[in-house]
Amino acid sequence: MTELTRKKAVAILVPILIALIIWLIPVPEGLNSKAWQMFAIFAATIAGILTQPLPSGAVMLIALCVSIFTGTLTDKQALSGFASGTVWLIFCAYILSLGFVTSGLGKRIAYKMLSLFGGSSLGIAYSLGVSDLIMAPAMPSVTARSGGIIFPIAKSINDVLDSKPGISGKKIGDFLTMVCFQFTPITGAIFLTGMAANPLVGDLAKKILNLDITWTDWFIAAVVPASVCFIAMPLLVYNILNPELKKTPEAKAMGTKAYAALGEMTSMEKKVAIGFLLALIGWG
Repeated sequence: MTELTRKKAVAILVPILIALIIWLIPVPEGLNSKAWQMFAIFAATIAGILTQPLPSGAVMLIALCVSIFTGTLTDKQALSGFASGTVWLIFCAYILSLGFVTSGLGKRIAYKMLSLFGGSSLGIAYSLGVSDLIMAPAMPSVTARSGGIIFPIAKSINDVLDSKPGISGKKIGDFLTMVCFQFTPITGAIFLTGMAANPLVGDLAKKILNLDITWTDWFIAAVVPASVCFIAMPLLVYNILNPELKKTPEAKAMGTKAYAALGEMTSMEKKVAIGFLLALIGWG
């Protein structure tokens, strides 16, 4: 058995063993058998997501099927989530987020902002923040938005300005890394679709408080406090870390060059942009 095959076997066996062990343990006092069985399936699902014998979606689909076939959940209970508008809102936003990444539209937006405002360290910070803000309504995946688009561009800027982790990070790298990290929760809080947790909060508000929060309601409530944080945070971090580089013409030149290299908008980018605008109109 090769090392790869052995790892695959372990990845498959671990969730199954966890499910069987919990399933066969006597049901604790105060719980019914179906609740305990659901816990076994849930624990095995988490283990499957961690060990990755299959993609996460496939693991969860298997868990759904097991919960139905074992009688732990009825068909109606297992599939009730698909009737929720919140689930489809998140699904649509994730589809749009894939479009931003794969089409290159996200990078185009970021490089354009950098070419306009990248002449100083604060300008770079705000250009990255504005780019994050523009993409936030259609990208509930913080990992895709910040880790997949914004941070790689920030890292490229650090490389151009010779600011590496360590002592030279004081030039500008520490500052940019910190503001990129802090911008993400701020931009994610402004929109109902800004991060995956927001629609779930809205759904809980409807179930528990009978409060129906629309996309527009969320935006109106969040935009003022989040905007204050958006403006103030880079200034605060700037004064705390005090980057050595204040003027950064090289970064602005890099943004201009990278944006020019992208050429005209592709048909895919145009389709994603149109879909994004239509989604905003529909959600509003």
